[in-house]
Amino acid sequence: MSDIERSSNIREEKAQRAFMSIVPGAIGLVITIILFFYASGWTLGLRWVLLGFSLVAISYGVWQLMEMRKIASHAVVCPFCDRKNVFSEPPSHDVRCDNCNREIPIIDGRILQVFQVRCGFCNALNWYSEKSTGLICEECDRVIPIANEEGAASPAMDAYARHDDNTPYNLTLIDAGARREEIIPVLQKMLALNRNQVKQIIDDAPMVLLQGVPKKKAELLAAQITAHGGQADTSPSA
Repeated sequence: MSDIERSSNIREEKAQRAFMSIVPGAIGLVITIILFFYASGWTLGLRWVLLGFSLVAISYGVWQLMEMRKIASHAVVCPFCDRKNVFSEPPSHDVRCDNCNREIPIIDGRILQVFQVRCGFCNALNWYSEKSTGLICEECDRVIPIANEEGAASPAMDAYARHDDNTPYNLTLIDAGARREEIIPVLQKMLALNRNQVKQIIDDAPMVLLQGVPKKKAELLAAQITAHGGQADTSPSA
């Protein structure tokens, strides 16, 4: 599953290439004009070389600007914050919202509806979709029961009701798998780190991601990593 690029990122990259080509080309063209008027001796040949370089650089920069106009734009409205995210192609899998940093749930190109639920422990508002296999409160880290279509709590929620395991657990990334670009935004959101920091963690795997978190939270986060092609392990904190 390929990582879908944002249209704004592609435009920014092409604009940077155009700037880095047109500016040196324009400077070289000015120098060439000066040499045509004042050159003598060995600099006579230099002006033709400089002219060729300048024209090639300017032409490449103009071509990059023209390519910017061809970049496709496919808008995806985040169901959490209603912010529009624009991609170079229609996403067929979950993508991250630039505004709220949440994973937009998508199945076969269809944006899923999200639902609100309040934590019964701290009254904080949380969100879930039909893809959610479990829900951890973003404020108090407790498990929030989510009823299934028949109105009954899921087996994981039943287990939580029978036994509240307060043992602190560690979450360890064993391997990021082959879909590295897909798992990077998942770890960014999970750890509140930037892209380069997450890539360093992946390169250094196995690596402990979180320490001393509730067992259910560790298990659900491990399940997220597994769902995106990675390998994770949970174990009681020493």
